[in-house]
Amino acid sequence: MGWLKRRRRDDEEQVEQHAHDESQDKRQAGDDAEIWDEPGPRSAEDVDVSQGYVDLGALKIPAIKGMQLRTQLADDKRTVLRVLIVLGNSGLQISIAAAPRSGGVWDEVREEIRESLTSNGASVEDAETRYGAELLADMPVTLPDGSKATSRMRIIGREGPRWFARIDVLGPAAQSSEAGEGIEKVIDRLVVERDDRPRARLDLLPMHVPDNAVQAPIVPQ
Repeated sequence: MGWLKRRRRDDEEQVEQHAHDESQDKRQAGDDAEIWDEPGPRSAEDVDVSQGYVDLGALKIPAIKGMQLRTQLADDKRTVLRVLIVLGNSGLQISIAAAPRSGGVWDEVREEIRESLTSNGASVEDAETRYGAELLADMPVTLPDGSKATSRMRIIGREGPRWFARIDVLGPAAQSSEAGEGIEKVIDRLVVERDDRPRARLDLLPMHVPDNAVQAPIVPQ
């Protein structure tokens, strides 16, 4: 029976080594790795979110010093519809939904968003960036003194394996690529975890209010 014990021990060591190799393949948000030069968000299998991430369920957010995190809840007071990350004077508004494997959701949703914005008086134009096709919307606003102005919003749509993310960039970060550089580092480190449940197209993926505080910072500024 000695050979059988040795074989079992060898098999266990190979399994442990395989698990170690897989964990080494995953990147942490603070790593200086080429993966962060690629436009995000990315899927959970690509990133180690065990440290330095705020877990919202389907969405994992890199912890950043000074970050404010807000959630918009549905009428049931439990379902998170979207998440707002505030960094300085800029913000990211994020919603995550199910999508078909075939993709193509952003091409359809983009036109629906354009029609909705223009019907509310916004001026909308197309832009092509490292994230692909985007919308730039100048929204009419009324200032405290009663005068009229516009507020720019940058709308990004990203698709992954069976998920779709809508990301709205708000504030100064939406004005120019230079002002939005720090915000883009956050977008590139967002992680989406799609569950295995069958879901209808654009059904919101489950998110929840985070339970615990996470140490920060981890993202290069």
